[in-house]
Amino acid sequence: MDKKRLVKSLEPEDIKGFEEFIEGQSNDSTFLPRGVGGSSKKNETSFEHFTFLTNDSVRLTKLKHLLSEKLPFSAKFDQSDKLIKEQTAELELLRAKLFEVCDSKDSPYRKSLHEIFDSFFGPPKI
Repeated sequence: MDKKRLVKSLEPEDIKGFEEFIEGQSNDSTFLPRGVGGSSKKNETSFEHFTFLTNDSVRLTKLKHLLSEKLPFSAKFDQSDKLIKEQTAELELLRAKLFEVCDSKDSPYRKSLHEIFDSFFGPPKI
């Protein structure tokens, strides 16, 4: 297609910015100038953006799953009171076991306390 005929068929306002560009192009078969697009130099591509978007997509999918499935289930079947009672019972059991171990006559805890109290409150050594 002839460039001049194409330019004459359009309104002048439509081609104002493109007229110099079209006329400035050579008659080569390649439209883009050398070094742009079809160059032999390979553009190195970084996949940082792709990796970020993939990771963010996975994160958002997990968040959607949490909000849509897990939270309504936990709201219907609230188990916080039961879990608090179980943890309280477990703490009481551990306390009882701990005091049993610490209260025995041969326990290291009792020996250490005995040494501390004797060093501060025992009779003076002469």
